[in-house]
Amino acid sequence: MHNLTGVSRRRFIATTMLAAGFATALGALAQPAQAADWPDGPITIVVPFDAGGSADRMARTLADPLSKALGQPVVVENRPGGAGGLGATYVSRAEPDGNTLLLMQATPYLANAILMGGAPVQWEDFRLLNAQWNDYGIVAVHEDSPYQSFAELTEAMKEPGEVSSGIIYANGGHLQTLVIMDALDIPHENVRFVTYDGGSPLRAALAGNQVDFEILAAEGASSVMDSLRVLAVVNGSDPDDLGAPLMNDALAEMGAEPQPIIGGNVTGLMIPTAFAEEHPDRYETLLAAYQQVVESPEYAEAAEASGLGYDWIGPEDSQQMIDEAFDALSTYADVVE
Repeated sequence: MHNLTGVSRRRFIATTMLAAGFATALGALAQPAQAADWPDGPITIVVPFDAGGSADRMARTLADPLSKALGQPVVVENRPGGAGGLGATYVSRAEPDGNTLLLMQATPYLANAILMGGAPVQWEDFRLLNAQWNDYGIVAVHEDSPYQSFAELTEAMKEPGEVSSGIIYANGGHLQTLVIMDALDIPHENVRFVTYDGGSPLRAALAGNQVDFEILAAEGASSVMDSLRVLAVVNGSDPDDLGAPLMNDALAEMGAEPQPIIGGNVTGLMIPTAFAEEHPDRYETLLAAYQQVVESPEYAEAAEASGLGYDWIGPEDSQQMIDEAFDALSTYADVVE
């Protein structure tokens, strides 16, 4: 995975590379073996958010090389609304022939659209082909915070009203905070939760020392990281060597059981489950093409320069990852409604 530092520089490099004809280099990708009758026309990647966000950027970095690998045009279509629910619903109602795909944060956004947003779809309606970008969570405070460790922060949280936290209501960071508090038998009302409408004001509040702590996505926090102190990494590893303990290791030191990890964003290409069941040959063609693109050095360079992840985890492990997060989110859906 790429570092948290230098993201702006890498995005500038991405722009110049693309303008110089980067797509030509990706054109050298060989086409994988294809189903006899597919694809026979354009493929649409639906992004259920406005253009410009991380899911949209990922879809657009994939479109050209995936088109070359499959031998058919791949277009990106933005269908925002309902916190991702409208676009997901559109894909679920399309013919499950492989020509309409979904790209979004499986957790927490698709999960929350189903659990709390009222989207008329089921979790089982979709499969994640690959957890391409796990923008894991961090427990962070301002660099001037009196809390020097995760243990000091959680000890202060035991005092009602002592600690405040910035949240986007019912997002992964909010729910992960509740998970931690339950693991340590801290009442939810002890923390003063301050709600923000989006990631930018959320990060600004912590960078401005307006709240005591937040659980937020690591890559998303890169622009303000210089003003933060990371107390714990909400992940199974510390890929960027932030030097903080893993959340479950820190909890174990306080005598708590390991807890589910739901504080980050898991983003990748998704399909309707019916597509894999009804067209297994097409499914294998799409999966092979997607893997070929993500594992290519050319795509890795473009994704890193655009501030995106480019891991190949595979469908089985990726689905297990988000299923576990969905189960945890389901437990807390009623708590935050």
